[in-house]
Amino acid sequence: MLIETVRGWQYNIMGYTLKTVESILSAADPDALTTFRDGGDGWTAVEVLGHLRDFETVIFQRARLTVEQDMPDLPFPDPDALAREHDYNHRPWRTLLAQWQQERADCLAYWQARTETDWERPALHPRRGHLTLLDQLFLTTQHDALHLEQMTRILAEKRLVR
Repeated sequence: MLIETVRGWQYNIMGYTLKTVESILSAADPDALTTFRDGGDGWTAVEVLGHLRDFETVIFQRARLTVEQDMPDLPFPDPDALAREHDYNHRPWRTLLAQWQQERADCLAYWQARTETDWERPALHPRRGHLTLLDQLFLTTQHDALHLEQMTRILAEKRLVR
């Protein structure tokens, strides 16, 4: 199997994630999206969406740094601080989703334009250590899956999906 095929599968998953999040949020009780919190004091479903949007920007920045610099230190902003700063619960979720969709499209276009040598370029993640650009692609789809589970659990636990 060619690695190009595997990367293509990851790109497809990233597209499906956007559609899945839109379906989840569209089906939920609108009040539940900003009321119920993960574990009672964690993020709301809209805050999870805001996090996904914010970290798409971080992921894109990391990819560019990895390609453009030799062994760069990758940024890792505090997700909770970003959630407080951006006050997602007072922003329309469809706006956050549209912003994430655009950032994801830009990121995917960047990744799809990479050469084979770009994929093996190393970088240093503050928590995970040495990562190649390919590792970062796989971590992105894992990150999506973790937060899809979180979002659906927040809503399903409260049985507030219409």
